[in-house]
Amino acid sequence: MGEALTLPGTGDLQAALDASGVVGAWEHDHWSGRLAFSAAFARLLGIDPDAAAKGVPLAAFLERTHPEDRVRVENHLHASGEAGGPFEAEFRTLDARSGVRSLLMRGRIDRDASGRAARGCGIAIDLTENRAANLQHTERLVNRMAEHVIALRGLAGALQRPVLAKMVDGLMIEIGFELARYLRDPTDENRH
Repeated sequence: MGEALTLPGTGDLQAALDASGVVGAWEHDHWSGRLAFSAAFARLLGIDPDAAAKGVPLAAFLERTHPEDRVRVENHLHASGEAGGPFEAEFRTLDARSGVRSLLMRGRIDRDASGRAARGCGIAIDLTENRAANLQHTERLVNRMAEHVIALRGLAGALQRPVLAKMVDGLMIEIGFELARYLRDPTDENRH
């Protein structure tokens, strides 16, 4: 039998959080319209960590959100404030130092005694590396498919079966469209 597992200590817990892509914490005061961020999350957003610890206006956060995602994220924050409960929003950042990053804010919106949303808090996860790895994996699979269908086209031609060759040609066209998706600049593609 293998060694028994032990619960992680504080240092191990931080290493596990880092390995999971957790970049920090956030808190949203719905009444004041301000968001506070941990230092690491603030730096990733390109916001001064001292100012972020005290809370910055929602507009300051939205300025660091990719222009194509701003309205959606702002609407999601407002709608979550109305509904309360679990909160999850995925968006891209816009910072000159760290470039475009894909982030996920996950947490909970709490209500006050009158039932109105008062405060939200949670964590932020950087999805950028996972997205890049998934994209590379998918691209490799599509390339393998293309290699196999090219071989299949040769076999269908050797059998002198025009209907079968036509079907393989259609498949080749569809795989070509799929390959073309990976030739575009990923920052140009709207992923939401």
